Formats: sequence, structure tokens, C-alpha cells
Amino acid sequence: MKFAHAVKAAKLVGADLLKTTKAAKYVKVDHAKRFAQHVVPEVVRPARIIWNQAIGGIFLLFAILFFGNAFRYYDGKTASPNNGVALVFSLFLGAIMAYFGIVSFMRARRIARR
Repeated sequence: MKFAHAVKAAKLVGADLLKTTKAAKYVKVDHAKRFAQHVVPEVVRPARIIWNQAIGGIFLLFAILFFGNAFRYYDGKTASPNNGVALVFSLFLGAIMAYFGIVSFMRARRIARR
């Protein structure tokens, strides 16, 4: 007799579990959508700010590297017949990298103000 009651209870629990699973499938999608709408923008914005600051820092480090090379070419510490070309090239690349770094920091600041 006990086994028959256990089988009957398992069938009832199984049917209720099936109904609950079907209802939970739709509820979970709705909750996930609402979660994504509220949380994702608040996570993406600081991530974009940090990304732009990191890229700006890398570009400024490259600018310092190129300006350091330009100073060495200007000072004449490296003996090369093409010092003038190397000096102009280093100054040009340093200026480009400095521009990208500054623009990236300005973009990060603009994102932070929104």
C-alpha cells in the first residue's frame, strides 16, 4: 500500500513540476530582460570610460617614446646619416600618438559627464 501512495504522490509532484517549469520558463526570460535593461547600461558605461582611459594612456606612452627618440636624434647622440628624416618621422608619429591619447581622454570625460 505504501508503494502505491508513493507512486501517486510522485505523479502529482511530476505534474505540478511540469506546470511550474513551463511557467518559470517565461518568467525567467522576462526577468532576464528587465535585468539586462537596468544593469547592462550601468555596467557598460564605466567599462567604456575605463577602456578609453586605458587606450589614451597607451597612446600617450607611445607619444613619449617617439618624442624621446626625436630628442635623441636632435641631440645627435645617435650617429646616423638620416638623422633629419628620423627626427621628422619621430616628431610626426609622436604628435599623432599624443593627439589620439588626448582625444581618447576627452572622449572618456564626455562619456562620464552623461
